[in-house]
Amino acid sequence: MKSTLYLNTGVRHRIFSGHPWVFKSEVARVTGEPKDGDTVEVRNAKGKLFGSGIYNSRSQIIFRRYSHGAEELNAALLEKKIDAALAWREKLNVLSGKRASAQRLIWSESDHLPGVIVDRYGDVLVIQLLTMAMARLESELVRILVAKLKPATVISRNDAPVRKLEGLPLEKNVLHGQYTAPTEVQVAGLTFALDLWSGQKTGFYLDQADNYAKVAHYAKGRNILDCFTNQGAFALAARAAGAASCRAIDQSDEAIQRGRDTAKRHSLDIEWIVGNVFDLLPAYERERHTYDMVILDPPSFTKTKGQVDSALRGYKELHLRALRLLPPGGLLASFCCSHHVGEAEWQELLSDIAGELNISLRLVERMTQSRDHPVLTEVPETEYLRGYLLEKLAT
Repeated sequence: MKSTLYLNTGVRHRIFSGHPWVFKSEVARVTGEPKDGDTVEVRNAKGKLFGSGIYNSRSQIIFRRYSHGAEELNAALLEKKIDAALAWREKLNVLSGKRASAQRLIWSESDHLPGVIVDRYGDVLVIQLLTMAMARLESELVRILVAKLKPATVISRNDAPVRKLEGLPLEKNVLHGQYTAPTEVQVAGLTFALDLWSGQKTGFYLDQADNYAKVAHYAKGRNILDCFTNQGAFALAARAAGAASCRAIDQSDEAIQRGRDTAKRHSLDIEWIVGNVFDLLPAYERERHTYDMVILDPPSFTKTKGQVDSALRGYKELHLRALRLLPPGGLLASFCCSHHVGEAEWQELLSDIAGELNISLRLVERMTQSRDHPVLTEVPETEYLRGYLLEKLAT
């Protein structure tokens, strides 16, 4: 490692408090001639070391730390970090008393492997490499994973648009074995047949896996409206838990068809609707529909801090519409998957909504991402999924 980034003065850099990122604007000078994808050290103006990381001048995040020391990123270090990540997931399996059928095994900065995502679906591993330095180590990563986990297949879903910011192509490949859809996994007591080539993220919303069962726990005997259902996991889990009825909405014809297929497999009666939630909720309000539980799990409305205000307006409209469809005692399961919308903004949003509707909202349960997506206290970006189960109270 021959190159070093020196931080500018007069700034309280986040890396001083443990955060793994350095932005271009924080760098005073660079020694050596690092190329994009190389590894570098970061030091303050006085020369104190703050770790080793990957470098890419194309990205606003010019440095992403993988080690607090001076360590080269090589096969030995990669294997050490993979071992640590797998050991944590195995602890989770022991705590739950079973081996998860579908599980995130490596999650980027949360496992000190910035830009590396590895998910297991049965005997198939799906990887995403979102940084140039880690993309260069793809063959080494696959070799280590195959040796340790013995998967039948490893595929890459390197089709996430964020790769463009790193100067990487968008592509999908089979890296080990052969792949033919579908892949069957068990989530929330249900069997899903997934096409890992085309599903959201790496094939499924694994970050919600714990929450499907949590929300379903409150569904018995209730009439459910599941908005942004995707492949229907919330709706299916609720109906399997004894919901009296369930209507599930999504814009994707393909995702709705997958939901239908899973419902048929389990003999679950669900009304599937292909449509725009923002159009349908006002229509249901005009038609005086009522539900005992509404589930809102929209995609992220903001990718940057600059979009937070417009995102909050979208979230507010959704919540106002949904709550008008609930009688007193009705439940709203609400999720936000953007780390740019923090706890304080969300609490203010809920307070404004309650005031505008002249109601009270009681917090029944707070939820977050599944534990295989670990949160690091010094990296707020790793806590991105917030969920609230709220009861609409009579006043």
